Amino acid sequence: MPMKLISILILSLIPAVAFAKHVYPKSLKTVENGAIYVLQDDYKFQEKSATFTLSAGHFKQAYEDAKAHYLIGLTPQCLEMRVVPPKYPENAWSDKWDCGIFLPKNEKNGAAFFMIRRTPDEPEKSNQGPIIDAILKAGYGSFDFPTSTHKDNLLRSKLISQ
Repeated sequence: MPMKLISILILSLIPAVAFAKHVYPKSLKTVENGAIYVLQDDYKFQEKSATFTLSAGHFKQAYEDAKAHYLIGLTPQCLEMRVVPPKYPENAWSDKWDCGIFLPKNEKNGAAFFMIRRTPDEPEKSNQGPIIDAILKAGYGSFDFPTSTHKDNLLRSKLISQ
């Protein structure tokens, strides 16, 4: 791969990384015996052509940082994303992920949901070389925030601490 192409690729990744909305759990403090929260009803959120459904269930505080608690869904695949392209509805698709809820310590701030990026049984090979493969591998297990809303008071109001 020519050096110029590699340079362009790296420069194009910098803005994506700078604006990415994800958290790596290894950068968070693990919480032993964390509080349990209940989401009593499914929570739906619509953004553009995507509909997100966070399943009702139990969420356990597993991590924290200075600003927030990170609750992990105790039910596998608790977040569904369904996308229906407006001009091509025949290309609609959906998928489910393990999930969690970002809950700020300041009770005046709303919550946000996140999906947990899958770690495949067999590491993926991108055929783009070792740098791209390392970038993909580094993202496994990260908490990815799929929407632009990170301060949702409605979501926070639906959580009940046990």
